[in-house]
Amino acid sequence: MNRAMPPTTVPLIVLVAATVSAEPHRGYTGPKLQCFVTTENQEQRLSPCDPPTKVHSKQPVTWKLYVDDVHPLQQIDGFGASWTDATVVAFNALPAQQQERLLPELFSRDEGIGLNLMRHTIGQSDLSPMGRWSYDQNGDTPDPNLSNFSLGPYGDTMVSWLQRMRAVEASVTLFGSVWSPPQWMKQNNNLRWELVDSWVSYFTKYLEAFQEGNVKVDAITLQNEPLHSADTAWTMHMDQSYQAILATRLASALDTAKLDTEIWAYDHNTDKPEYPQYVLDHANVSSQRLTSVAWHCYASGSYDERWSPLSAFHTRNPSVKQYMSECWTHLDSKERFFDLPTFVTGPLQNYANGALAWSLGGSTAYDVGYPGDGACKQCSGLVQVDMKAGLYDLTQDYYTMGQYSKFVQRGAQYLNTTGNHDYRDGTGVQAASFKNPDGSRVVVIQNKIHNVLNLQVKFSSDVWEAVVPARSVITWIIE
Repeated sequence: MNRAMPPTTVPLIVLVAATVSAEPHRGYTGPKLQCFVTTENQEQRLSPCDPPTKVHSKQPVTWKLYVDDVHPLQQIDGFGASWTDATVVAFNALPAQQQERLLPELFSRDEGIGLNLMRHTIGQSDLSPMGRWSYDQNGDTPDPNLSNFSLGPYGDTMVSWLQRMRAVEASVTLFGSVWSPPQWMKQNNNLRWELVDSWVSYFTKYLEAFQEGNVKVDAITLQNEPLHSADTAWTMHMDQSYQAILATRLASALDTAKLDTEIWAYDHNTDKPEYPQYVLDHANVSSQRLTSVAWHCYASGSYDERWSPLSAFHTRNPSVKQYMSECWTHLDSKERFFDLPTFVTGPLQNYANGALAWSLGGSTAYDVGYPGDGACKQCSGLVQVDMKAGLYDLTQDYYTMGQYSKFVQRGAQYLNTTGNHDYRDGTGVQAASFKNPDGSRVVVIQNKIHNVLNLQVKFSSDVWEAVVPARSVITWIIE
């Protein structure tokens, strides 16, 4: 299992003032090397940097990492964020030319950061500035036969943006999550049992409507944060036994409709692993349909306490994929630079197949949350839009996510990386390593220490060194 191990280092009071030459030694015929870095002070943002070298510098090594590239672990399916109503509203405020410029910056690996694992909200969420809505146009009036089912203007606009995303990168994996079905389906913020068939039909009709709009939904989660029951407009409680029953009923309906959309269990915090385990054990669904578990990052506890449940879950369910499907970004409330890299690297070190930030886009005025208390007023996106000026800003979270998504190819294999360690003051080094399908190796390193490090990474057959800037996220590509 992937566990953070104390580093083998010389004392960290040693400062490295010199840089390692980017030039290979004379006669060198080995791999081509690349390096890109984003620094906490934002002076460098996915900027080229001195790549690692096999020629050992004269500086003492101040941190060592060890990568097992002989026994690769889980497959990596991608990185991304969520299309929310807030994202759509913010992006719609941009002039057409800005929109056309932005999409490749998000989804093209050549022109941008190559996001390829995306989520979308099914109906309203806590990032729906228009308030309560769903794909049933009957309001609060019961409509068991869904005779008034329609994506409506908000759903149609979401579909149009998803079409444009896939026009830039057709291979993006897309999954949908529902915050709440139509209000008339619920009683005491639980799904009414007599309306289970209506609930199943609601999902089936949504998938068919998206498919008619040329947007295939590859997977769905049955309920966002099923153990969270706050504002009834954008939450619904769903216990594990109910989710197992609903997964069984929905899978049968999807079979009948000949829809090949996968079902992912849970979609909530890592401190309740017994919930998805129950769903996997009790849902009468084939493993080709119920394939994965989605986790959120909000459980309390230490780094290891938060993410080690994924390793334990993998041990019990080695064929089930796991995704970190949500962790909020919130630049307006003193978000730290390493928050996003931590919630990407932590799950990967514990058998996750991919990781997502929360909202793809937000507003610089923070005015695109759900009206009322409790909604995500502080949430920002990888992209922040000044809706009055019609301009957008690529945030620090865009660049730190890009340190992974731009360079780790779909189908890469995670390589167990040890030597990671966090100190009590929050400093330390955390790294994740990968082998791409093209054979290149990628190492993404978080240097949370306040001085530069002369970092050494030891693979099974070779050793690489480079100077790593203080307070940075850095990516090495050894082709």
